[in-house]
Amino acid sequence: MPQLQLQVRSFRQLPATRHRLRGELHDRGLDAHDVWTLELVVAELLGAAYDSDVQSPMLVRIESFARLHSVRLCGISNVDLRDAPFDLRERVLRGLTLAFGERRNADGTTDLWAEVPRSLQ
Repeated sequence: MPQLQLQVRSFRQLPATRHRLRGELHDRGLDAHDVWTLELVVAELLGAAYDSDVQSPMLVRIESFARLHSVRLCGISNVDLRDAPFDLRERVLRGLTLAFGERRNADGTTDLWAEVPRSLQ
């Protein structure tokens, strides 16, 4: 599957982004369980960014490999996920992913990332 990219400009776009994401993933032939899981993971990462008062536009990238899906939320002004609202999101992400975290970039932005196992088909 070629890399999927979706631009998210504001918190108000979250429902439309989830709908678009779901449609794109179905159109690319992903398993229904993978679509459901990826939609939840993206929602948790976006929610964590907005809980941290991120106002800048973000780019959601999903790339699929043989055994996992790589999810990236790029272009975020520096964010720290170590606050109290992230505790619940962290528990959800632990149940859905192989690993997740944040990466600080040289340009002053932060990427949130998650590695999601693929369903065995």
